[in-house]
Amino acid sequence: MRTDIRTQINLGVDRGDTYGWVPMAMLAAGVPLGIWGTYSLLGGGGGESVAFGAVAGWFVLLAIGYLGLQSLSGSAWYSLPILLTLEALLEFVCLPAWRFAAGDEVMDSVYVHAMSLILIGFAAFWIGSLAFKREVRMRFVPQVRDTPSRVALIGAAMFVLGLLGNVLSWKLGLSLYLNTSDKAGFHESSLPFMGWLTFCSSLLQGALVVSAIEVLGKRSDKPLIKAVFWLSFVSLVGFGLISAMKSGTLFPLLLLVLVYSLTRGRIPRIAFLIPLLLLPIFPFVGAYRTNLQSGYAAQVNTIAGQAAVLGKSIADVAETPFSRSEVGGDVVDQATGRLSLLTSVHDVIGLPAPSLLNGNEKIWLAPLYPLVPRFLWKDKPVFDKGVRLSLALGRGGSTSSAPTQIGDLYSMYGTIGVVIGMLVYGICSQLFMNWVSGGLSEKGLFVYIMMLMTLLNLESDVVAHVGSIVQNGITLLALSYVVYGRPVSSPHIGKYSRLIGSL
Repeated sequence: MRTDIRTQINLGVDRGDTYGWVPMAMLAAGVPLGIWGTYSLLGGGGGESVAFGAVAGWFVLLAIGYLGLQSLSGSAWYSLPILLTLEALLEFVCLPAWRFAAGDEVMDSVYVHAMSLILIGFAAFWIGSLAFKREVRMRFVPQVRDTPSRVALIGAAMFVLGLLGNVLSWKLGLSLYLNTSDKAGFHESSLPFMGWLTFCSSLLQGALVVSAIEVLGKRSDKPLIKAVFWLSFVSLVGFGLISAMKSGTLFPLLLLVLVYSLTRGRIPRIAFLIPLLLLPIFPFVGAYRTNLQSGYAAQVNTIAGQAAVLGKSIADVAETPFSRSEVGGDVVDQATGRLSLLTSVHDVIGLPAPSLLNGNEKIWLAPLYPLVPRFLWKDKPVFDKGVRLSLALGRGGSTSSAPTQIGDLYSMYGTIGVVIGMLVYGICSQLFMNWVSGGLSEKGLFVYIMMLMTLLNLESDVVAHVGSIVQNGITLLALSYVVYGRPVSSPHIGKYSRLIGSL
């Protein structure tokens, strides 16, 4: 029995297994950029492209150094500061570089300024993180070996409520990329139960995480929890598919990779095949969106209408998989454009007066906004800075652009605001990791994974981001108590760690 328990519990992740070849690959890209940058800064070159390459090169080199220091202190790739750094490398450097090389974006001085702000901001983030870094590794230490009946039953209830919430959102036209709620005679803001509907819909993701911890992490063979696992996974993929969001289909897979890695101490090999799914997803989503805009959106919230648009989209892809005209444009251009957050920062600082985006929300009140209902706070601000940015860019008020935390800090307080804000962000991210590192119970692992969905959002403005963290944190702590039982002061379960370690 003891041998079986030890084989099921990951008692740590070796430091050497955390990155492997990743720093070497990044070093191969970063060193030439860094040399180019030094040469440019010393007067050996000119032009906006060279200046941008210089700043981007130093960003990559500093990121490599930061990841190396984190790796030496035992942090794994799923640590929050590391994930934020990897996300920044992708969305602020790699994707913009691709778009510049493909001719989808034109270099100008504003891009150089934007990249400089990102470099300064993340340098402050890394300094704040390292200043409070503790050499403690995260590990999964279950409280019990088998799946408790309570967890299985509540997981099943979460699945049912989450399924009902998603079905209702689909029926009301609220879950689509092309929102159809206005055509139905109402808007999201006019629905008094919208908050509850969103919460119920999110329970489907919670059911998947709860069941995945049991099935993947503890290798549970109980029929009920396995049924919840597979039904939640299939349902999330299905709703992601009909939402016309590329990330909606991949998100459940990424959740499972994260749970597997945290509980087993290694990335599953099949995870490296996930990017291949983009090949069929990109053209399908392009065709699906085009068909929605062509008139199918009016009937997509019925079973017959949904089946019709799905069949038409699949047929369009089968006929012309990558045609620009048949699937609604260059899907690669659309995807990289949406994910390139450097362009978002460029949009903010390129405004004649970025401060015009600011409303009456106060950054120091951000943690309090989600705690006070709007009916008690008559003058509570409306957090629509993304809509304000879209209006300022001439895109209309029906869309919401991404201000990003760096762009928002700059619009409020200038460069010094970016430095101080990102320094505080790095400190808070590292303190959070210090709190959760060590032995994570099922409850602690559930809270950490569900919180990552909010914490890894680099698109939103600062006030909305902080408010979401506070609101979701409180909700998840309460939900974790409902699922797993008695509350604890932190995810640490030191006494369980020592008990399991002695077996």
